[in-house]
Amino acid sequence: MTRDAVPIQVDWFCCRGLKRARASTLNRAYKSLGHRGIALGQLLCMYSRGMLCALAPTRVLAPMDKWKAALDVARSGESKYKILVQAIADDIEQGVLANDQRLPPQRHVADAMGISVQTVTNAYKELERQGLVRCEVGRGSFVSRRMSDRVATYILDSPERALVDFSITRIMHTREHDQFWRETCRELSTEEDQPWIHAFRPIAGFESHREAAMHWIGRQGLRVERDDILITNGAAHGIFLALASLAGPDDVVLCEGVTDHGVIGNSQVLGFTLKGLEMDRYGIDPEHFEDMCSNERITALVCTPNLNNPTTSLMPDSRRREIAEIARRFGVHIIEDDVYGPLLDERRAPPISHYLPELSFYCTSMTKSVLTGLRIGYLVVPKRLALRTESILRVNSWMATPMVSEIAARWIRDGRADTLVGLQRKLLAGRQALVTEYLDEYLIAQHPYALNAWIGIPPHWEIDSLVRALRHKHIAVTSPDPFTVRGTPRPRAVRVCVGAECSDEEMRVALIGMREIFGQYPQIHDF
Repeated sequence: MTRDAVPIQVDWFCCRGLKRARASTLNRAYKSLGHRGIALGQLLCMYSRGMLCALAPTRVLAPMDKWKAALDVARSGESKYKILVQAIADDIEQGVLANDQRLPPQRHVADAMGISVQTVTNAYKELERQGLVRCEVGRGSFVSRRMSDRVATYILDSPERALVDFSITRIMHTREHDQFWRETCRELSTEEDQPWIHAFRPIAGFESHREAAMHWIGRQGLRVERDDILITNGAAHGIFLALASLAGPDDVVLCEGVTDHGVIGNSQVLGFTLKGLEMDRYGIDPEHFEDMCSNERITALVCTPNLNNPTTSLMPDSRRREIAEIARRFGVHIIEDDVYGPLLDERRAPPISHYLPELSFYCTSMTKSVLTGLRIGYLVVPKRLALRTESILRVNSWMATPMVSEIAARWIRDGRADTLVGLQRKLLAGRQALVTEYLDEYLIAQHPYALNAWIGIPPHWEIDSLVRALRHKHIAVTSPDPFTVRGTPRPRAVRVCVGAECSDEEMRVALIGMREIFGQYPQIHDF
């Protein structure tokens, strides 16, 4: 092969003891490779040495001509690795390089571009940091579109007719929700003084709103001061602010090995390295957490002790204390996502933040417990990071929407929030009972007040094939992919969200359909 030839890759499997090549295999290989300068004698030699069992049809692994052209027109002094990063990133964003497509080996790229291997290595590392490439030891580098770009392929972004949509985590909507909303709108319309429609300070939120937030957080088992709270546009916003206050490209952040997809997306936006911890039915394994902290510098742990999404794990008090003690010993910040905490009853364990206030961010909201559209979050910030986090809030969105915050505060004060949470618990318990009735043999985990159930799949099904088969039956569930942190084994499970917008009877029919599909074997040809 000449220096200017387009590098190709031949995939083969080692096959010890093979004495004679099959003519059909050699013919396919020769037709595929002969015109690129690979001689039939070379293939025969590989067979005779027992190295080659089967050759896959080859293809150009990347549009490297465009990359080389970008490098050729670079101005003197421009960083070659940055130009290469931009060229590859453009091809990924434009779909020229498909998700999971293997990139050419670094030495091949270096030879074709006329640059050093180290330059290509630096480019691949930067692409990996940006979440566009994943590098697997012994296998190579693969295109990996950002999770933030791929979530819509796993979780439906818009409703479809005649579909029972178990893919979206949401609470159940009732007439009571509509009634309370209309009543509140009427109340607001009659008031003379309405500062929430014209004020844009303070950044942290109105004092009356933070007073209400303080009471709401207190009901979750955490006593805080009003000035420790920032009002945010939902819990996802709060978690982002906490991470942005702590983590950058040089930091390592830990989380559950199977976690909310927003955490994975944040790692790709902020550029920190995210690593998953081993889990059991109670959440994070403290021994693995301690081992990770002992062997490298860890900046923060993001976790959901109450009803983890998607596994529904519920961490006992003893483990919360243990994790807090490990974090204190190693100086690791805790970012505690308690968006599902309000759904639990009064017997809930205190938050981890209760045992480690000086190093903990605590975030909760009303979206997953009171009203889907009430997108207000409450973020408790460690005192020494208060100015930093508030400054990020100012830059990021100036302040949370005061109008929505006013409604949330009123509902906390007058008891309507508690009424809707109690109603939600009752409804969720009924939906979870249906899941148990029809899918009990496949259940991995659930909780009466959880918004979803974690369902194992039969051994004769592949996850993607099962998800497609269910969609053909107008049932949408979510595969484990958006929740699985890189390096964590892919769970053989799907998430079923019980707050789907359907009647109980429609849900019952869908669950029966799921059970029937689970009991069948997949088609021979699965498209």
